[in-house]
Amino acid sequence: MRIIFSVIITVACLLYAQDTEVKLFTKLFTSLFNKKIVYVYTENPKYKKLHSIFLKNVDDCNKADIVLGISKACKNKPHFLLDYYEYKRHKNAIGAFYWRKGRPQLRLRKNMILKYKLTITPEFEEFLE
Repeated sequence: MRIIFSVIITVACLLYAQDTEVKLFTKLFTSLFNKKIVYVYTENPKYKKLHSIFLKNVDDCNKADIVLGISKACKNKPHFLLDYYEYKRHKNAIGAFYWRKGRPQLRLRKNMILKYKLTITPEFEEFLE
């Protein structure tokens, strides 16, 4: 019985975490691009099917507004990373969202946001570096 309860709790936490990420991506990306619908390219299977009416997955990075994760094929598009260590290595990323010690972390690079001529709303200014 404890095992079943543990599995249910784990699945619920994972679903909540993914829902939180999609809500954050929706709010952040729509404000950065100042668009109602943002086209996202990703090679990460976890994010291939984003469930949001404001984020649309595309299979071709040329049609995308932003790349979620790392893609060597789409070097001229803004990248938003999903890992702290990748964010530190790739200085051309506009930002990153990752989990550290069970807490969500968001970081945005001001110089890269300016390079791509994106806009940042006041609610995200505290995450700029």
